[in-house]
Amino acid sequence: MTQSQEQEFNVLGCKVKLRPEQNDSHNAKAVIELVLLEIQQLKAKRPLLRDTDVAVLVALKMATEKLELEDEYKANILKLEESLETALQAMSSLEEI
Repeated sequence: MTQSQEQEFNVLGCKVKLRPEQNDSHNAKAVIELVLLEIQQLKAKRPLLRDTDVAVLVALKMATEKLELEDEYKANILKLEESLETALQAMSSLEEI
């Protein structure tokens, strides 16, 4: 690997290097691009915010979205389990006939 293969991103003044041989390099690049997009959108709406404020607001937004997705996932799993249990009970009732 050479230095030229590394990608470097500037995230609010912090240098983030990405090495292509890393197993998760595709996900890492997608994460960086998502964070940069969130920063860009927030700065467009509120250009006077300091970078530290932008970083905290982006982190809070992404953490909120993560928790909402986790709650939705858990609710969907519970619904799936209930549906499966109902289907199993229906099958069990048919076997008794």
